[in-house]
Amino acid sequence: MKRLLPWTIGLAALIVSPVAADDIPVNSTLLKIIETVEVPAQQAGALDKVNVREGTIVELGEVIANIADKEVKLELVAKKAEHAIAEREAENDVNIRFARKSLEVSQAELQRALDAIANFPNAVTQTELDRLRLVVEKNRLEIEQSAEQQEIAKLTADLKEAEAEITGERLGKHQIAAPIEGMVVHVFRRAGEWVDIADPVVKIVRIDRLRAEGFVRSEEAAIGLQDRTATVRVTLPHSDKLVVEGKVTFVDPEVDPVNGDVRVWVEIENADLKLRPGLRVEMSISTEEAPQEKTQDAPDQEAAEVASES
Repeated sequence: MKRLLPWTIGLAALIVSPVAADDIPVNSTLLKIIETVEVPAQQAGALDKVNVREGTIVELGEVIANIADKEVKLELVAKKAEHAIAEREAENDVNIRFARKSLEVSQAELQRALDAIANFPNAVTQTELDRLRLVVEKNRLEIEQSAEQQEIAKLTADLKEAEAEITGERLGKHQIAAPIEGMVVHVFRRAGEWVDIADPVVKIVRIDRLRAEGFVRSEEAAIGLQDRTATVRVTLPHSDKLVVEGKVTFVDPEVDPVNGDVRVWVEIENADLKLRPGLRVEMSISTEEAPQEKTQDAPDQEAAEVASES
């Protein structure tokens, strides 16, 4: 959990730079939040712990609250034990080995009877011979039945394993984790309170990346501003004017019929968390097009063109 704010500046460094004369000015620019999430409970129960408060900086995946889970933990132990028992039964081949041995014995008895009849036609009665043949067939069927029972035991083991995994997933939902990095701005539930599924527990806003939203003239938007470099300038109290560079991520296709303006968005980094949503700022968009990235086969194409010219 982040308890101290980082003061290093990331990719979009805060710098001081003049406004280019040919840049496109953006009117009524306001800093806004890009991501805000009310984190819900995924299981019903009483909150054991709430690990955050308003103002806490949380990381992605950090556990922010726990729902009572003793009963589910005991259920998971039982499911794992059932799976272990089922696996032992699936691996047990004693019945198959015994059935095979019984078949060998019964086949040997039948063969001795047949040999006796060959030497002495009346040595074994027909009734006894039929009984020996029936025993042999019975032992063959016992082998098949034992093999089928072992296959069923394997399937049962797979079922018990799946049940244990489902219980483990349900146990994991008793931990409420942060879905984004950001700051906790509201705690809806406290330790000891009951929550139902989908009840919000905390509200998190992402503040390390913001959106500057403003308006340009429709004729300026028509030149294609998407992905253009933009510069945001803001004067903070007791501080020099700060300048942050970003990129145009959205140009509204609709023109305001009253004033002819078009809404544009620029995403900027706020690595040191000095900028706050709601601030009025100055913004301008560069008239230079963003450089096109070369594809991997571009050098090969250039080499081919040189070769053809020569």
